[in-house]
Amino acid sequence: MCKKDQDIAAWMIHYFHGDISKGELEELNQWLQEAPANKEFFFQMKNIHDSIRHHTLLSAEEIEKSWQIMKHKMTSSVVALPTRNPGKNIFLRSLKYIAIVAAAVILGVIFSQHQTTQHTRQSLSSHAEEVGYHEINVRKGGKPSNITLSDGTNIQLNVAGTLRYPMNFSFSNREVFLDGEAWFDVAQDGEKPFIVHLQHQTIIVHGTSFNVEAYQDESCHKVTLLSGSIALETHNSEGECISQLFLEPGQQAYFDIVSETVAVENIDTSVADIWMRGEYKFKDESLEQIVKRIEKYYDVNIRLEDDLKSTLYTGTLSFNRSIEQVLNIINYDKKFNFWQNGNTIYIAKSNQIMFNN
Repeated sequence: MCKKDQDIAAWMIHYFHGDISKGELEELNQWLQEAPANKEFFFQMKNIHDSIRHHTLLSAEEIEKSWQIMKHKMTSSVVALPTRNPGKNIFLRSLKYIAIVAAAVILGVIFSQHQTTQHTRQSLSSHAEEVGYHEINVRKGGKPSNITLSDGTNIQLNVAGTLRYPMNFSFSNREVFLDGEAWFDVAQDGEKPFIVHLQHQTIIVHGTSFNVEAYQDESCHKVTLLSGSIALETHNSEGECISQLFLEPGQQAYFDIVSETVAVENIDTSVADIWMRGEYKFKDESLEQIVKRIEKYYDVNIRLEDDLKSTLYTGTLSFNRSIEQVLNIINYDKKFNFWQNGNTIYIAKSNQIMFNN
């Protein structure tokens, strides 16, 4: 196996283990874009990795069983792996290369799991306080909160959001957990990638800035990259990987949880962090989604008539206004009526509508 092939294998293994460097990530992304066969090969290796990653530690019998299954899969297909020079494509007509890479993936997982087990046994007591977590919750109707992490990363957390993060980053990765919307300005660290865990997605970054909109009670999640580069992995409700992609500055990944589809588009990034100025911009967004955001900013419950839920609106709202003013702006075409009873607001075509419990 030549030096170039060894590099590709190393990039994939580092990506699967979540410790890929920024330079390796850029090299891997470039290689993946060169040919469909590259992506196909990458996902074959990813499937092998995922099939065994849930084991805490593989026994000798399990290793042999995994190897036999893998060999059977390998004999059923031939993998083509083009090099960077389109004129010098190397077609892997034998199983040697895929066997070496797959073995490296498996051994890497086994070694990683063994190291993790040993590390846990040896250092749990001495690092118990070191790995403690903070949790920041911004209440509904509150104001966005600014958080600076121990590595210098700056985060703005929007209303009704929760961020969980370690007291300090003492291990190989910098990992945080988010429910809600947040803007990240990640401090550069070539040795420790920064990982953001969402309900259905995982974001791997280095020094970069991006916005995440991922409330668990909403049906779509958005990740918008302002600068740098990020790797984004999306999982379905069963925890299976359905998408792996790399975003470039100016791109937004839109994940529809209901249909389990991911779309990427180029957008005007100047509106990505508009919420930090107390505004909410939307385009062809359903009234159901819009009122969910209003509920968070004004700490109210909104009952919406079913016939109005899919009505689409485009506009910009300022949450410095009263909730009555906001609803009147949305209702510029007088498609609905609204009234308030205590902390609940009712929106319907007629004020005589009866809502189901």
